Amino acid sequence: MDEPTSGLDPGTAAEIHRLIMEQRNAGMTVFLTTHNMEEATKLCDHVALLHEGTIVEYGAPEEVCLRYNHLNHLKLLLRNGEMVELPNDGTSADTVGMYLKQGLVQTIHSTEPNLETVFMELTGRGIA
Repeated sequence: MDEPTSGLDPGTAAEIHRLIMEQRNAGMTVFLTTHNMEEATKLCDHVALLHEGTIVEYGAPEEVCLRYNHLNHLKLLLRNGEMVELPNDGTSADTVGMYLKQGLVQTIHSTEPNLETVFMELTGRGIA
C-alpha cells in the first residue's frame, strides 16, 4: 500500500488502519510505504527507513527508537508544574522514589525518540 491514508480525514484514516490491522492479524503480510512515522509505528511490525534509496535502519519500530535513545532520561512533571529531568539509571532511584512517596508526580515519561526523530537524525533532514 502506498500512502493509504494520505489526505484523509482522521475518521477515514482510522478505518483504513483498522482494515490494515485486521489483515495483519489474520496473518497477511502488508507492505506499506508512508511518510507518516506515527502510522508506521502503529501499523508495522518492522520498518525500513530509507535515505536516497538506501535502507539506513531496519527493525521493529520500538527497537529502532531505543537504539537512538542517546539522552536516556526520565522527565517528571510535578503537580506544581515543575518539570524535572533525571538520568534513567540507578542514580535517580532515590529522587524518583521521594517524589512518588510525597505524591508530587503528575506524569513520568522516558525520552526515547520517535521514528520521525530517528529519521531526521539518520538523514539530516525532516520528512518530506
